[in-house]
Amino acid sequence: MKRPVQGSHPLFRAGLLISAIAGLTAITVGSAVAQDFEAVFAAPDNPDLNLEFARRAADAGDLNSAAGALERVLIADPNRHGTRLFYAVILYRLDDLQGARDQLALLEGVTLTPLQRAEADRYRARIERSRSATRISGSLSAALTYEEDAAGALTTQFDSPLPAPASEEGGAAVFAARLTATHDLEAAGYSIFGTIGGYDRSTFDDIDGDVRRGDLEAGLSYVGRKNSWNISAVARALDLLGDPYMREVGVRAQARWRTSPQTTVSVSAEATSQTFDEPAVDAVALVIGGDRDGRRYDFNVGVTHRLGTRTSVGASAGWQDKQADYEPFGYSGPSLQARFDTSSRRGQYLAVSGGLQWLDYDAPDPVFIGFAAPAREDVRSWARLAVGAPVSAFTATGATGDWRQDVGLEGALTYGARDSLAPLADYDSWGAELRLTWRFGAAN
Repeated sequence: MKRPVQGSHPLFRAGLLISAIAGLTAITVGSAVAQDFEAVFAAPDNPDLNLEFARRAADAGDLNSAAGALERVLIADPNRHGTRLFYAVILYRLDDLQGARDQLALLEGVTLTPLQRAEADRYRARIERSRSATRISGSLSAALTYEEDAAGALTTQFDSPLPAPASEEGGAAVFAARLTATHDLEAAGYSIFGTIGGYDRSTFDDIDGDVRRGDLEAGLSYVGRKNSWNISAVARALDLLGDPYMREVGVRAQARWRTSPQTTVSVSAEATSQTFDEPAVDAVALVIGGDRDGRRYDFNVGVTHRLGTRTSVGASAGWQDKQADYEPFGYSGPSLQARFDTSSRRGQYLAVSGGLQWLDYDAPDPVFIGFAAPAREDVRSWARLAVGAPVSAFTATGATGDWRQDVGLEGALTYGARDSLAPLADYDSWGAELRLTWRFGAAN
């Protein structure tokens, strides 16, 4: 049996390669911007030089320098309408909504290309939505998925106490939706919000693995210039194979600090009470002294660093503690996750992510595993490589300024594994996904 820890070595080498590429990208972009700045400093009134500097600075994530260069260009030549649109977009990304609105107002009645006009209208609508006290946003997606070991994935995902099934491949159709409503309060930066989400996975072939999830969240949030936070109540319901499986309710809190224009640090914590419906366990609960019901605690800290406007890396570390009435079902342990994202001007993107989790169970399980078996020690690993693009990327110009920039197509390769010291539903499988997503509303 191949252990996930050993199998993670290729992922580790891939991570080192990604880090090297990302570091080289950052050095190259930073060096180019520094050279451009020296050229601009030597000729500050050259519009073309300032415009090229602004493009490079925006690509490197230095939006303030880009804004300054574009302002110099427009002072020298106010009739550069494409540059003014670029300036409005930079101001919008700097959260200077009034400044962006003023620049877009100056473009009304002037001659723009159809694409420029569509982009101006798009950002004008974004600004108006952002200025509205009540905002709606969300997403819809439909996907086809394939698992090399679909049966093993199911029992692994839900930690079944039953023996591991025979490995069997299979596919599924997956639909997901999420809708968020936000209303600003009178106090600056504060708002209340509510989110509802749903997930449906219907399997093909003879694999019986239908899954349905629903979740609700409502709470209070604050957004400042360099920090934000929210605290909320959460409720989730999970159905497995058409029957109720798990219900949980609890509280959740998140906070983010922007330590620099490129770096953001985040902290999150969640505490929930869980109730399970497992006939095989419930039938002997009185005899063994309990079931899987109990409490779950999660804590995570992470950092995201933007290498450029369209490239970022992130990492997080967490701790999970699951307490159960039947002690062998309880566990705790740390986790690590990492992510690399990069995209092009047209919107095509590459996203690489992966993680490891180590779980030590609270006690040996003589009922479902056996009297001689030690307490479980699980190592779980996963990885995902995705490429995608908005529909607009497939047009001649690479941008459309309409709904085609909100609808995206994504393909992904996935990997998942779990290995237990006391063998239970060991799992090692590759998979694939093809997904169509539509994002809409104020957050888009």
